[in-house]
Amino acid sequence: MKNLRLDLSYLGSGYCGFQKLPGRVTVQGTLEQELGKITGEKVKIVGAGRTDRGVHAFGQVCNFLTESRINPPAFRRALNSLLPESLRVLQCTEVPLAFHARKDALAKSYLYVVETAAIGSPFLAPFTYHFPYLLQLAAMREALRSLLGEQDFRTFAKAGIYNGGTIRMLRRADMIARLPLLYFLLEGSGFLQHMVRTIVGTVLEVGRGKRTVEGFTQALRAKDRTVAGPTIPPHGLFLVGVLYPNG
Repeated sequence: MKNLRLDLSYLGSGYCGFQKLPGRVTVQGTLEQELGKITGEKVKIVGAGRTDRGVHAFGQVCNFLTESRINPPAFRRALNSLLPESLRVLQCTEVPLAFHARKDALAKSYLYVVETAAIGSPFLAPFTYHFPYLLQLAAMREALRSLLGEQDFRTFAKAGIYNGGTIRMLRRADMIARLPLLYFLLEGSGFLQHMVRTIVGTVLEVGRGKRTVEGFTQALRAKDRTVAGPTIPPHGLFLVGVLYPNG
């Protein structure tokens, strides 16, 4: 028996999220189907994070156990020959049997991209949220800084979905402006469902002057989803990478 780690990149628009769902096309389901063809086994994939429907990934990580004697480079080549072009295996490596893609993750990083041009580019539309307004960038950055550290992020989570509680540690919450594009970068110990998309949606309200920075921090402390802004669409969100103790 050996444990193989897969580093993945995918376009989320063709999948109903990462997690396997009956009758739906998902990243996990697609991988398990093709791995079954290669190994002749019923393979169970463990993913570092369950990205939602439509969310993309530069650096998703998963692992699976197999008795196959195929070496990792051959596994990567075989998988990529069977998988759709929207899903690529970047690396396949053998890891200790104890390695668990989700439980061993120290941190995850996400990117959300917003386009602020008056007329959105059709080429960027599948990967950005079009928000054609003049924004107060300094106020948005100040609001983001209030998220740093260990806090209760219930306000920004999907109501009633609190896997593992609502306390998370954020060590980066930043925005880079390359107008007309805004890049929101968040890195932390973990993320609640819809957390990044709701944070960015609420920060955009600060940018438009609909909410003050103080009002943003009060919403965070309220631990109440109803006082946050909208959960903006998934297609602007990317899982950038997952950090492990040994890289």
